[in-house]
Amino acid sequence: MKPSDVFWIRDSGSVKFLCALSAGFACWGSFPSASALRRASQAEYLRSLVSGSYGEAYAESRRRIGWTHERIGLDPQWHLGTYGLYMELLLPLVHEYFRAEPAKAIRASIALSKLVILDMQLALDAYHETRHRKEVQKAEQLAAVGELAASIAHEVRNPFAGMKGALQVLHAELAIKPANREIVDELLAQIGRLENLVRDLLTFARPTALSVQPCDLNELLDRLLRVYKEEIDASGITVQRIYGPGTGSIEADPEQLEPVFLNLLHNAFQAMDDGGTLTVATQADSGAVRLSFCDTGKGIAAADLQRVFQPFFTTKHRGSRLGLPIGRKIVQAHGGMIEIASEPGRGTTVTLTLPANAGA
Repeated sequence: MKPSDVFWIRDSGSVKFLCALSAGFACWGSFPSASALRRASQAEYLRSLVSGSYGEAYAESRRRIGWTHERIGLDPQWHLGTYGLYMELLLPLVHEYFRAEPAKAIRASIALSKLVILDMQLALDAYHETRHRKEVQKAEQLAAVGELAASIAHEVRNPFAGMKGALQVLHAELAIKPANREIVDELLAQIGRLENLVRDLLTFARPTALSVQPCDLNELLDRLLRVYKEEIDASGITVQRIYGPGTGSIEADPEQLEPVFLNLLHNAFQAMDDGGTLTVATQADSGAVRLSFCDTGKGIAAADLQRVFQPFFTTKHRGSRLGLPIGRKIVQAHGGMIEIASEPGRGTTVTLTLPANAGA
C-alpha cells in the first residue's frame, strides 16, 4: 500500500470513525471545543497507525494508552471495543478504495488488521502489567499490616479479657445505682466490640486453613436465611431464592463460608432499611458454582466501590470494617473469587464464584 493509499484511509477513516463515535456521546454537541479536540486526537492516532515508523517510540505511545486506562480505572473491554470499532469502520474503506484491485484490498486489510492487533496487544500488556505490579505491592502492604495487626491483637486480647471480667463482677455483685449500672453495661458493650475487632484482626492476619468436605450450598443458604427471618418479616423485605440445577453439592469448608454469607446478607438487609427485594441465586458454571446476592437497596457510590475490599474502609458507623476483606480472603482460599457491582439508588450485586471441588 502506497503512502497516498494509507493517507486516504487515514483521513477518510478519522472522519467516519468520529461521526460514529460521537453518536454515542450526545453531550458533544454542547461542547464544540471538546468535540474538535477528540477529532484531532483520533486523526493523530490514525496518522501514527499508518506512519510506517514502528520503533520503540511507537510501542511506548501504545503502552501509554494501557497505563492511562489502568490509572483512571477504565476496564480493558472499553478499549477492546474501540479497536473493534476501528476495524469495523476502516476495513470497508480499504475495500472501497481498492475495489478494482481485490488482491491489494486483501493485502491492505491484512496489514491494517496486524497494526490494530499490535496496538491492542501493547495497550493490554501495559494495562495488565501495571495492574499486576499494583496488586503485588498491595499484597505486600497487606501482609505487613496483617503481621502488625496480629501482634497488636495478641497484646491487647488478655487485658480486654481482664477488664471485662472485672466489670462483670462489679455488675453482678455490687450494689450499683441504676444510672451507674447503665454505664457499666455500656462499658461491657464497648469491650465486646473491641473483642470482636481483635478477633477479626486475627482472622484477617492468619493464613486461612480450610477443612474441605461435602457441603450442600443451597441448604446452607436456606439455614442462614432462617437466621434473619424475624428481621426480614419486620422490615418488609422479600427474599427470592433461585437455585439452579447442579448447584447444591460442592466441596468446601462450610464453617468458613458461613460468616462470609452472613456478612453479605447483613450488608444487603442494612442497605434496604425501607424494604426491598433480595435475590439469592446459584448457577452451575463449568466446574464452578456462581452464587449471587442481589439487593434493591441504596447502592454504593462509584468512588467507594473501588475501596470496599480495603481493610478498615466502610460507609457504615459500626462493625469491624474487615467483613469484606476477610470474606474475599476466605473465598480466595477456596480457589474462588468475589466481585461487586453496584449503582446508587438501584442496588448492589455481590457475586461469588466457587469451584465445585475446592481441592481441584
